[in-house]
Amino acid sequence: MQEHELPKSVKKALRSLCHLAHEAALRRALEELSQDVDRWKLAKIDSFELADRIHEFHDGPNREIYLRYTSRANLCLLVSHAVHEGLIPKDSVPKEAFPYLENRLSFLREPQ
Repeated sequence: MQEHELPKSVKKALRSLCHLAHEAALRRALEELSQDVDRWKLAKIDSFELADRIHEFHDGPNREIYLRYTSRANLCLLVSHAVHEGLIPKDSVPKEAFPYLENRLSFLREPQ
């Protein structure tokens, strides 16, 4: 189903869930960078190394996450992947939106 065919209430709910997934994905990626900051604070890496890692984060994971959640990607697909990846709990999907995700979620659960 195309996004323009979704009821407005479902689109709104899915956009909200995408925002939560974006935050969760960014938080997960920042946790790794946080470990580098902790190593820097303990003088295990120098400021130059930390700056390089921040730059790599900005051009790598941060950019990938940003593009994933701000592109014109299919909302149902984004939310399904976010549920599958554990970024948002399945029970956070409103009942009226769940039927639009069921097929994708069951496909993601199937062994490849």
